[in-house]
Amino acid sequence: MKRNMMPDSYIDVSDQDFAEKVLNAQQMVLVNFSTENSAACKIQDPEFEAISKEYQGRVTFAKLNADKYGEITNQWKIDGIPTIIFFKGGREIHRIKGIMMRERLRRQIEGAMLAN
Repeated sequence: MKRNMMPDSYIDVSDQDFAEKVLNAQQMVLVNFSTENSAACKIQDPEFEAISKEYQGRVTFAKLNADKYGEITNQWKIDGIPTIIFFKGGREIHRIKGIMMRERLRRQIEGAMLAN
């Protein structure tokens, strides 16, 4: 049996669909800018995936490969990987640079939900 590599709890985004899936979204969207070969991303990605399951239906979680989609990475001035940007109403409302473990990420999400 093949394992589904993309979990249902988050979406992959690219340069082509970033505006549609992130900036035009009705609910808050967290975008995880990461790379496949980064040791820090290998720590962050499972945390992001786990927390995305907790907030499924209330917050959209998206992942963008920063190596592959440099246009969006440059547009949002990503200068460190991993970086998670919170978007609401087409604008950035919060940014986390570096590894953020699950409990701290949960607190950041709750705070952003209350503030927006």
